[in-house]
Amino acid sequence: MKSFVMLLLLLCLATWGFSQSKGGRWEFENNGDDTAAWDLADNPGALQNQAGYADLPPLQQGSAYLWLDTTSTHNFLKVEDSDDLDFDDENVGISAWIYPVVLNDVHYLVNKGEQSKNPKTTNYSLRIAMNSNQLEFLIRDANNQAQVVASSFTITENTWNFVAAYYDFSAGKVYMWNDPAQPPVDTLDFSQSIFGNSEPLAIGSWYRDDPANPSIKDFKGRMDDVRISGRMEDIIPSASGLERPDELIPGTFSLHQNYPNPFNPATRIAFDIEKAARVRLTVYNLAGQEVAMLVDQYLTPGRYQAGFDAGSLVSGVYFYRLSNGADQQTRKMLLVR
Repeated sequence: MKSFVMLLLLLCLATWGFSQSKGGRWEFENNGDDTAAWDLADNPGALQNQAGYADLPPLQQGSAYLWLDTTSTHNFLKVEDSDDLDFDDENVGISAWIYPVVLNDVHYLVNKGEQSKNPKTTNYSLRIAMNSNQLEFLIRDANNQAQVVASSFTITENTWNFVAAYYDFSAGKVYMWNDPAQPPVDTLDFSQSIFGNSEPLAIGSWYRDDPANPSIKDFKGRMDDVRISGRMEDIIPSASGLERPDELIPGTFSLHQNYPNPFNPATRIAFDIEKAARVRLTVYNLAGQEVAMLVDQYLTPGRYQAGFDAGSLVSGVYFYRLSNGADQQTRKMLLVR
């Protein structure tokens, strides 16, 4: 039995290793360290000029955020060049929570490349457009021309906004979100080659290799949970405890028995999604009352696992239900104190 368990664990680890992507995640509670579970290398960032970390409310994710002051210029987080941050003719996605306090120009959120070179370099970029305040995804082509697609939605000052763009290179589409729990708002045609570069990644600006003027078109305000990945599911924030342990693309909508069962006080629930949809995973007591919402968000096809901690709930039978709007499945589990 022990040999079988060890073999199963090794197979799971091997699957996880092969399913990693490039990119990174910066949450800003940890001095700009790259905390992504999916990327192949650590890509820590360094604060530039008057950029700093702050914890004044309202908070969005965790206990701090990146603060880019409105009273000074050239504030950003600089992440040194790495092959782990370049995407060459492959899928790439970017997401972030942003709280702009000034929208009076083009404001760069994330940019891999340099503005002062000729030709300029931009491997990928996410920015806010001047005047319209729309979200824009862009790359710079071989002719030094910015190729841009823009969202139909706009960014709002003095509140937290979720923004995300995912370029599906093989499909020739860019998807854009303003709510992580909903399907993409926009699906836009986009067919451009992506060229790597040897320039830094700038979070909150467009980097310039000029000590007197080291950035341009800075973002002003708060940024949190910045993500870059070649996989769509990595850039869309998950519900608490939600994991995607492998790249299995199932053929059916399926809810699995929780494990362990019976449990005390925690258990895990696996489920399969065969097509992209908004998915809900909910726990109920015998009276039919909802006691926990484990998942409520838009998910792409794959196998997922959600954790459930019973907390102070009393012993007994509980039900958990998976639904995607069209189908639903329900199973029961037993809490034993």
